[in-house]
Amino acid sequence: MSPISKSLTFGLLAALASTTAVASAQAQSTAPEIAVAVNKLARNLDPGRQTGNVDVRVYFSIYDTLIKRDFRNAPEVGVKLEPGLATSWSRPDARTLEVTLREGVVCHDGSPFNADDVVFTFSEERLWGGQSFYPRGRNYFSHLESVEKVDDRTVRFVTKAPDLILEERLTSYTSFIVCDEPWMAFQKDGVPFAEWMEAAFDEMKWAPVGTGPFKATGYRKNDFIRLEAHEGYWGGKPAVSAIEFKEVPEVSARIAGVVSGEYKMAVDIPPDQMEVVAGYDNVKSTSVSLDNTHVLVFNQTDPVLADKNLRQAMSYAIDRDALRKALWNDENYTPNGHQLASFGAMYSAERAGYTYDPDKARELVKASGYDGSTISFRLIDGYYLNGRDAAQIIQEMWRQVGINAELNFVESFKQVRSEGAQVYAWSNTYRLPDPTGAINVNWGPNAGIQKKYGFFTPPSEFNDIASSLVSIEDQGERKAKFQRMLDIFEDEMPMTMLYNPLVTFIMANDVEWTPYSLYFMDFGPDNFKLSLGQ
Repeated sequence: MSPISKSLTFGLLAALASTTAVASAQAQSTAPEIAVAVNKLARNLDPGRQTGNVDVRVYFSIYDTLIKRDFRNAPEVGVKLEPGLATSWSRPDARTLEVTLREGVVCHDGSPFNADDVVFTFSEERLWGGQSFYPRGRNYFSHLESVEKVDDRTVRFVTKAPDLILEERLTSYTSFIVCDEPWMAFQKDGVPFAEWMEAAFDEMKWAPVGTGPFKATGYRKNDFIRLEAHEGYWGGKPAVSAIEFKEVPEVSARIAGVVSGEYKMAVDIPPDQMEVVAGYDNVKSTSVSLDNTHVLVFNQTDPVLADKNLRQAMSYAIDRDALRKALWNDENYTPNGHQLASFGAMYSAERAGYTYDPDKARELVKASGYDGSTISFRLIDGYYLNGRDAAQIIQEMWRQVGINAELNFVESFKQVRSEGAQVYAWSNTYRLPDPTGAINVNWGPNAGIQKKYGFFTPPSEFNDIASSLVSIEDQGERKAKFQRMLDIFEDEMPMTMLYNPLVTFIMANDVEWTPYSLYFMDFGPDNFKLSLGQ
């Protein structure tokens, strides 16, 4: 049977996995299976194609990174790193990073992990070149010059200019290592890279091969994603034999499912439901403020929003303190600009950020010449916790200053950004505690909002600074340029910030698990356990 035929067969079987896989997993292990109720399923399981909130929480169980970020014991400022698929790393010079790979690691398909997998993952054609198959990879790695196999256990990364945080980049989005053999089976002489990669993606998007603690074995649209324990995982045996991420859009149904024992855990429980949860003795909760900000995007190319006076007015009209009190019991916070205190030397505590001033908003509405026409405010219902309620409150705040907005609920981000987009709800994740892993990724010259959609057309100075931040070695100069970049950004007002959400998970009492400040959900043996005797 050809590799493609094998892949097709596997894909069909995986889609029917819910019954036969249960018996198989129970036969292989005495460990229990669990179900986790989520608001939405990942859009696919390819870590280069999607990097959204609903996607990365599943990726973290399927894939490993070369270097890991320690979220459980992280310092207050900066990042604490620890070995992953790389046991050690060194800097021969300012532009070079060499990593030594872990021995004895096995991919989900039984093939040995080695330098070829790393070189494929970080290949120019796949991830970071000007026409790379995954455009999102360019946000993190377009400054690479080469990724070379030194030997089976050593890989050398060379950047075009010094990069102070290359190690941190290897812990984050688009850095998940994929095993190359299943992909290379689709390669054909004379067929362009992008063409055979697309064919491979179509067959493997729900049947990926990584090295993580769990392997993907089943998927049904709008229903579940099934993962089963990777028995040969280098980091130890997972506490459960299988996890099913179940799509449960209704908050009440997620809570009821954990209470009844149908689900072991549930995500995104709003603060106003915690009194209900507290009434059950068999359920507990844990919360974390995310390194993620809920934002509203203003499409600069729209004729109504082309005048930045109106965009600024829409920002000044929002009372963020009132939103946090009404929706989050004032247990979360609003950053003072596109930065976090964890940025360390790059952070400025003096920035005012996005402030509330309704009188200023009214003045700017008049200055903009806004004619009162209806502005479309698009959002995906249920995607962002408290998103609908926040939108309704903001709609009224805008009305108070003379801005007429209409809420339009859609099904996907494709629809959110389709023709006629004016304002829409989005979020910005600080993938790294550094501007190159935050504002650059979301709004910089390689970001989709500029290159693909064209909703943000900044002055050239903004993009020049964004591009230079990767290689500036003097921290004082680097901070000054970053703060100037924020000045330009806040003046142009392509978006406004609302708040960083407090995300609450509920779970059965026998679960021992720590949430992370990013959307990663870690079910590996070091972070997920079931207590005995519960």
